[in-house]
Amino acid sequence: MARSLSVSRSLSVHGSALVLLALAAIPACKNQTPPAAEATAAEPPPPAPGTAAVAPAAPAPSPAEPSAAPAGASKYSEAPFDVVIQPKGAYTSGKAGEAEIVISAKPPFHANDKYPYKFKLNESAGLKFANLVVEKDAVKVEKMSATLPVAFTPEGAGKHTVSGKLFFSVCNEDQCLVEKRDLTLDIDAK
Repeated sequence: MARSLSVSRSLSVHGSALVLLALAAIPACKNQTPPAAEATAAEPPPPAPGTAAVAPAAPAPSPAEPSAAPAGASKYSEAPFDVVIQPKGAYTSGKAGEAEIVISAKPPFHANDKYPYKFKLNESAGLKFANLVVEKDAVKVEKMSATLPVAFTPEGAGKHTVSGKLFFSVCNEDQCLVEKRDLTLDIDAK
């Protein structure tokens, strides 16, 4: 019995020492940044310089609620650039029409003439597109701007939506920003 009491006291003393060591280590952990894998979902990552969008991100629709309109905006205005998708002329059912995307760099930035600009269109009921991707060879790049034509034909009268994802780049002396934005333009064909 004396032997088991001695073992019990020994475990109790060693167990207490381990608990004290663990408690002593806790304050040191509070000052350390948790690894990326342990970061909580409530802490959003800091935005990259020059990537703050003017249009807020829309919450994802619930599965029971279908999306009525594509996500995106027709215009973004940010520190290094402005982006707009705009109509070119009036639209008539059955006749080819065009919209245009203009990227305007703001000093000290300029349009990146080495970047493969492109606009990937979303298919849209009532619109027939010449191409679902507007490639770099169709883009007009100048020092401070880039312009992309978006060709389509309305298949019927009424409201239609041109939408897609734009990939582009602007640079200054120190860095090139590679960006992408969802664009949406509502048109009305007669």
